Amino acid sequence: MNGQIPIFVYILATAGATFAVRLTPYYAKFLNKLPRFVGKCMRLLPIAALGPLVFPGVILDFSPQWYAGLAGIAASFLIAYKKGGMILPILSSVLVTYLVLLV
Repeated sequence: MNGQIPIFVYILATAGATFAVRLTPYYAKFLNKLPRFVGKCMRLLPIAALGPLVFPGVILDFSPQWYAGLAGIAASFLIAYKKGGMILPILSSVLVTYLVLLV
């Protein structure tokens, strides 16, 4: 090993840090003392942060046919708005994006 840290230690440390950051808002007691609107915003922050991370990839990954990603997002939004849940919107997004790319 020559004094090197094994790669799985880095992976476990990164996973632990990510898990702690995502878990903290659910168990933070001070959120209950904040005004209701602010507390709700703080609880939704980890979910809202995914938007800026995912959305550019939707357009840039399909650069010649950028509208395919937007069609997938639109389908996912409509199904999530009408039905709720998570599995059906994700599957519909993949299916619609695939079908638009075929055309």
